[in-house]
Amino acid sequence: MRSEETIGMSGASTEERRYASRRPGRLNVTRVRQVHQITPHMTRITFGGDDLSEFLSNGTDQHVALYFYDADVELPRPFTADAARALLPVARPRLRRYTIRQHHPERGEVDMDFVLHGADQLASGWAETVRPGDESIWFGPSPAYPLDPEAPWYLFLGDETALPAIAATLAELPATARARVLIEVADAAEEQPLPTAADVDVDWLHRNGRPAGSLLHEAALALALPPGAGRVWGAAERGVVKSLRGHYVRDRGLDRAHTHLTAYWTRGETQDSEV
Repeated sequence: MRSEETIGMSGASTEERRYASRRPGRLNVTRVRQVHQITPHMTRITFGGDDLSEFLSNGTDQHVALYFYDADVELPRPFTADAARALLPVARPRLRRYTIRQHHPERGEVDMDFVLHGADQLASGWAETVRPGDESIWFGPSPAYPLDPEAPWYLFLGDETALPAIAATLAELPATARARVLIEVADAAEEQPLPTAADVDVDWLHRNGRPAGSLLHEAALALALPPGAGRVWGAAERGVVKSLRGHYVRDRGLDRAHTHLTAYWTRGETQDSEV
C-alpha cells in the first residue's frame, strides 16, 4: 500500500516532488517484527518501533543505512544520533544500504527485502539468522528518485539487488504511466509479483548460471526505445551500469538528466564502509 508521504502523484507540482524526495533522515532504533521468505534467495524483514510512527517516507528508491556494530560493543541507552557520534572514536559501525520496500505508517512498520547471497556476508548473513525481537539500528531515509507524471515512458533496469527499488517505484506510478522493465535474476524461482496501476511490460531474465549482469546488459543494449523524452532508471553491477549509462546518453541521445543509473555493487569487492 502507499503512504501519504510517497511521491509521484499526478497532482504534485515539480517543486513538491523535489521536496518530497529530500526529506531528511534520522536514526531509528527498531525491532524485527517478522521475517518472511519471498523467494529462495530473497527474504523480507519487517521492522517496527515507536520511532517509526514518525518516519517520513521519501518513496521510490529511498534507502537506509543499517548499522552493524561488533558484538562486544556496548551501546549507550537511549541510543541516539548524538550517542552514535560520541561513540565513533572507540566504535565505528559497518554500514549496509538497503531500499525500503514498503512503509506502513499506520502500524509503525517498514519492510526491507534482502538478497541472500552467503552466510559469510555481513548483511546477508544477518538476514539469514535474524529473528523477531532482534534489534536493528539504521539511519534514513535517503533522498529518492522523483517521478515525473508528464514523462511519456519509463524504462527500469536491474538485477535482484535493484528489485526492491523497482517494485516500490512501480507501485507509485500513476495509471497513466507507461513503463518497460528488465530484471535479471538467478532463475524463474526468483520472480515475484510487481503490483502497479501503470501500463507495464516486465521481462524477467533468468541467468541460469551465466555471469551476473551479462543478460541484463545484452537485453538493455538491444531494446528499442519508444519516441519521446522518456526516463531511464537502473541499478546493477558497476561495470554494467557504467556501460549502459554511456550507451543511453551517447548512443541513444537521451538527456543525461533523464538517465539515472546507479552501481549497487562492484564485482570482486565487498560493500563495507564506515560512518
